[in-house]
Amino acid sequence: MNRIIILLITVATTILMSCTGPAKKDTPSEHAITVTDALGQQVTLDKPAERIVCLYEPALDALYMLHAEDKITGIFNDVYTSDELFPYYSRLDDRILQKQLATPGSNGDANIESITMLNPDLVILQSAQEGLAQALRAVGIQVYATKAELYDEVLQTVEDLAKLTATQQRSTELLAYVKQEYKMMADKVDSISNKKRVYFSWAYGRIFATTGRNSMMHFCLELAGVENVCTFEVDQPNISAETLLQWNPDMIVMWNDSPNEFYKRKELGEVSAIKNRQIFNLLPMFFYNPHTLKSLSTAVSIHYWAYPDTAIDVKHKVEEIIIKLYGPKASALATLI
Repeated sequence: MNRIIILLITVATTILMSCTGPAKKDTPSEHAITVTDALGQQVTLDKPAERIVCLYEPALDALYMLHAEDKITGIFNDVYTSDELFPYYSRLDDRILQKQLATPGSNGDANIESITMLNPDLVILQSAQEGLAQALRAVGIQVYATKAELYDEVLQTVEDLAKLTATQQRSTELLAYVKQEYKMMADKVDSISNKKRVYFSWAYGRIFATTGRNSMMHFCLELAGVENVCTFEVDQPNISAETLLQWNPDMIVMWNDSPNEFYKRKELGEVSAIKNRQIFNLLPMFFYNPHTLKSLSTAVSIHYWAYPDTAIDVKHKVEEIIIKLYGPKASALATLI
């Protein structure tokens, strides 16, 4: 009798399975969010990220512009220790002011155990941290690796992070504003026939470290309507005093350093920009990071330094850009410009 019952159950089960079709395997939800990062890896989330560890400054900046900061649970410790970062991020987020956000790593390294303890559903890294990205993926953590060395990469970072955090509407507003301002700048500089020749120098006394033609700062110079005197293609070439004398720029733009770095160099006294005291400073550097959408404030400042307009207050223009990029919450931040 028991055999008959078992046989009947087996037959009934077989018939039921043939009617309903084979059992479905677990697959990502049709509403899953997928982007491809700078390392060519697919990043897939079943729902928008709610717990983000961000270890790359341009990406952190983008999250605040996207108004997704409430999703951040961990940051790199430079935010707390750097004079170029803490005074500004602390104006955007009380948790940073109170140093309440965890710091499981730096801008270039991290502790995997400290990251996993934060239980993130997304970790954001610089693409150069490929080894760390692989290690995190190996323990089941979704990683978005990005870079922001060129214009398209900066925009792509914002678009991808907006998708991963469900802030696409804000992203659309941001990118529409920036692209419109870029176009207005491009239209303005089209009519300039005698362009100023500009030399750019990086920070911390590196006056002979400049920007090549394959860089975001070169993009900013072009957008500003000036000519980059450096003809090298590499991102940050080092040059000699003799080369600078040969280039003889009309104007020098510095990154967070004092013009005295040039004025005290007697061997550079015949450089036109130095002789005519045409040296300008992108300071504080937070507001002019070319690897973010703030490349706009960089280009606008350089443009009006090169081609002054009495109707334009450059500082006020930068304040407008910063408030537009971060939103009304940045009014306190803008006072630091």
